[in-house]
Amino acid sequence: MSFPQAEIVCHNGRLVTAAQAQVPVFHPALYGAYGIYESIQVASGVIFHLEEHLARLAGSAAILEMTLPHDRAQIASWIPALLAASQLQSCLLRLFVLGANGGAEGDSFIWAQSLPIYPAQFYSEGAGAVTFEGERALPQAKSLNTLVNFLARRQAQRQGEHEGLLQSRGTIKEGSSSNLFVVRDGRLLTPPPEEVLAGVTADIVLALAAREGIEVVAAPLAESEICAWDEAFLTSTSRHIMPLVRINGQPIGDGRPGPITQHLSRCFEGNFQAAIAAQTPADG
Repeated sequence: MSFPQAEIVCHNGRLVTAAQAQVPVFHPALYGAYGIYESIQVASGVIFHLEEHLARLAGSAAILEMTLPHDRAQIASWIPALLAASQLQSCLLRLFVLGANGGAEGDSFIWAQSLPIYPAQFYSEGAGAVTFEGERALPQAKSLNTLVNFLARRQAQRQGEHEGLLQSRGTIKEGSSSNLFVVRDGRLLTPPPEEVLAGVTADIVLALAAREGIEVVAAPLAESEICAWDEAFLTSTSRHIMPLVRINGQPIGDGRPGPITQHLSRCFEGNFQAAIAAQTPADG
C-alpha cells in the first residue's frame, strides 16, 4: 500500500516541510527499529478514538522500555494546527515516535495523508488473502520493526490478493496491517491477545459483539481448519470491517460475506457515524 507524501509535518510540535522532517542515517530507529507508530482516522475534522490510539502508543513504548519524548496530552494538542495547515478534513494521521538517539531525546512526527480507498467489491463480495510464514517481533508492540509485514503484503500483491496473513507454527496470527476475526458455529474467534497486536478497531468490534450477544472466544486459528470456518473478516483503522472470503485460493464458508460479518459491519458503521456526529460542531 502506498500513500501520497505529506507536505506538512509536525516535528516535536513545530510545523515543518516534508523535506525538513529528517532522521539521521545513524539513528537507532533505522538500524534497530527503535520506534513506535500509530495510524488514526479523521472524518469531518473529528479524530476517531484518539485517546485509545495514544494509550496504545504509550503501551508500545512501555514494552520497548522507551521513554515517550512527549506526553499524550502534548501530542494531542499539536494535531489541530497540523490538520489546519494540511487542509484535510478527512484523512489518516500518521504518528511516528522515535526512541532516544544517544544523548538526545526522542522525536515525535505527525503528518496527515489521504485515506486509502479500497475497491467497493472488497466489501460487497469480500477480499482475498495469502498466508506468509512469520510473526511480529514483540507482537503486542506497534513498533517500527515491520519487515515481516512488508514481505507478507508484498507476497499478497504478487498473487493478486489484498492482504498477507502472518502465520507461525501452523496458526494464523494477524494480517500485515489488520486484525483477523473468524466466525465458526455462530461464535466469533480471535487469536490469543498475547500473540497479536491489539487493534483499536478490533476492540470496538469486540465491544459490539458483546452488545449484540455474540459469543467471543480467544483461541489459536489453525490454518488446517480454514475449511471449517463459516466466515472471516479483517479490521483496521482504514478498513473498518472488511469481509475475507478466501485464503490461499481456498474459499471461506460459501465464498461470500457472511451474515455475522455483515451485521457487525453495520453496527460498526453506525457506531462510527454516531461518534463523528457527536463531536462535529453544529452550524451556528
